[in-house]
Amino acid sequence: MDEKYKSTSPSVMQVRNQQKTVSTKEKLDIIRQLRKGERIVDICCNVRLAHGFARTVHGNADGIKETAQSVTQVFVCTTKLPQSF
Repeated sequence: MDEKYKSTSPSVMQVRNQQKTVSTKEKLDIIRQLRKGERIVDICCNVRLAHGFARTVHGNADGIKETAQSVTQVFVCTTKLPQSF
């Protein structure tokens, strides 16, 4: 391909294939908003997620809630070991 046709912007496929990591807290927030009666379109615009993802979260709402309840937070403390080790 000639130099004049090369683009510096990412291609459509590169942009489309990027995935966003969504925390359980954000998923629970989406579920709460859906239960309040907000439209999926409005939620997706606010959170900047795909419509299909919001529908998937809504379909898996019971499993997400169960996971959120079973997760326990673990706190790690660091201690200094003696120099002899």
